[in-house]
Amino acid sequence: MPLAVKQKDDHIKVKKYITDAKGNKVAAVLDIRELARVNDLLEDLIDLKTIEDRIAEPSEDYEAYSRKRKSSLHV
Repeated sequence: MPLAVKQKDDHIKVKKYITDAKGNKVAAVLDIRELARVNDLLEDLIDLKTIEDRIAEPSEDYEAYSRKRKSSLHV
């Protein structure tokens, strides 16, 4: 039986829209806490995209990586 997961409302909460003479929205005013929340969401999306892009890369044993890294530091 699939689990139902309730998601909270993640829409951006805009305090005020700024419009041009024709009434088109050209900017939005956000509360600073809302801006920080949006920034955190964007960072999460960037992390997920990075993971997606790198998922096909071959994995490497930590010990092998560490040896290779140490040997490259001795120039």
